[in-house]
Amino acid sequence: MPAAPDTVFDAPTRKILPSTAVLRVGLFRHAETVQGAERLCRGQADVPLSAVGARQSEAAAAWYRAHRPAPDRVYSSDLVRCRELAEALTAPLTLDERLREQSMGAWEGRSWRDLTEENPALTLDYWRDFVHARPPGGESYGEVYRRVAAWWGERPEVDGRIVIVTHVGVARALICLWLGLGPEAALRWAPGYSSLTEVLLAESGAVLERFGFDAWAS
Repeated sequence: MPAAPDTVFDAPTRKILPSTAVLRVGLFRHAETVQGAERLCRGQADVPLSAVGARQSEAAAAWYRAHRPAPDRVYSSDLVRCRELAEALTAPLTLDERLREQSMGAWEGRSWRDLTEENPALTLDYWRDFVHARPPGGESYGEVYRRVAAWWGERPEVDGRIVIVTHVGVARALICLWLGLGPEAALRWAPGYSSLTEVLLAESGAVLERFGFDAWAS
């Protein structure tokens, strides 16, 4: 597959656009972690990739290098499960803890099954209002959305090409933010391990070009 061509606007389109600057974003979710097949509440625990995940991460980076122009910058969560893919893209890299997964506090490292059996009412209340409810000692998803939005508003790029390597919760927040949706819509998006979502961003709006592409993940 050839590299995606740069967007070219015809003269009538240029006249009506507030700006012809286009930022091309490649959004990766990290690859499979150890115990990735289990429904664990990982949160910000710095868990490593599984053997499968290491292969996924290497393959995803190789595909991107072969099929896309080199990004101007890669932004990544500083947790190891994201860094391995981010570093393999061999582009200028910025690590930022604001791209970490949602902090799940005392629930981190535990299975959702055990949490539900131990305190079904508390777990059910969390999922009924995940935007506002906080796990014990953790943060709500609304807080994740706001920290991700603050980070996004600080980056300098309005044109060019960047890659973001992060976690499913942050990826969901970014997609909602770009499409003008609130955090309550986050669970509509479920990108898989090591998958790539590509978005064009301009002053006139966002275009979701590709969602959850993962041909290398098997």
